[in-house]
Amino acid sequence: LRLYEMFLGPIDQSKPWDTNGIDGVNRFLKKFWRMFWDGDNFLVTDDKPNAAELKVLHKLICKEQDDVETFSYNTTISAFMIAVNDLADKKCNKREILEPMVVLLSPFAPHICEELWANLGNKKTVCDAKFPQYNPEYTVENEYTYAVSFNGKTRFTVNLPKEMSKEDVEEKVRSMEQ
Repeated sequence: LRLYEMFLGPIDQSKPWDTNGIDGVNRFLKKFWRMFWDGDNFLVTDDKPNAAELKVLHKLICKEQDDVETFSYNTTISAFMIAVNDLADKKCNKREILEPMVVLLSPFAPHICEELWANLGNKKTVCDAKFPQYNPEYTVENEYTYAVSFNGKTRFTVNLPKEMSKEDVEEKVRSMEQ
């Protein structure tokens, strides 16, 4: 209920009450839970996260830090939903990603986060956990999406490294035309 009320919109404005929204937040929390558990099987591993997973986490940390200062809780929760969807698509169940996410979500959904925090093997409360630190190195865009057009009409897009020179980009695209 707390998460739903914060998700509705800015806290200083009145909002319409809709039980469908509660269902949506409930589905989000269930999806978050399934990143940790599959029935009775605890899924969290100690594997190292890849760059894409770290990018999702650090974008979320940055978003929450910015939004909490402006009381924009609804956009923070929306960012959480996007991050959980991205990480679920990547089948991420890595402790280095999920543990900070529990800490980040705990002010909004304290009960489920406290349970997950204990499941992760922590003896103290999640309230005592240190807030994750944003590292901008993980959110740097290394690729650029180029739109490729022929006769004024876009035919396809291609992701290429940002550091490629104009000539290298042209050469790469021309080799793809054939």
